[in-house]
Amino acid sequence: MTLSPERAPATAGTRRLTRTLYASAFCDEFVLLYPVYALLFSDTGLSVWQISSLFALWSLTGVLLEVPSGAWADAVSRRLLLVLGPLLTAAGFALWVLVPSYGAFALGFVLWGAGGALGSGALEALV
Repeated sequence: MTLSPERAPATAGTRRLTRTLYASAFCDEFVLLYPVYALLFSDTGLSVWQISSLFALWSLTGVLLEVPSGAWADAVSRRLLLVLGPLLTAAGFALWVLVPSYGAFALGFVLWGAGGALGSGALEALV
């Protein structure tokens, strides 16, 4: 007979942390630009090759910064990184809207990738 481990009772702090994490995840994923950013790029006059290079730059940024983000989370306040991550992403989106050009889109994707990596490493280290 196999005994299943007992679950620890949920405390008020655990419930508050769970609600906070779910709210943060919702806000992180509820970006109204998701369905239209490719249209924004094409309406600005970017070619298919330029749009593809932007997505490649975003992926490359995320991959390159994902590994050091865990180390940054150990060296710097994790809560600070959890705040800075979305701020970097928001700055990238603001660039897209305020200065719609290939350079601004590229910098916005780098900021988005950096913000995602910072948030990911800090969140995993914190939780």
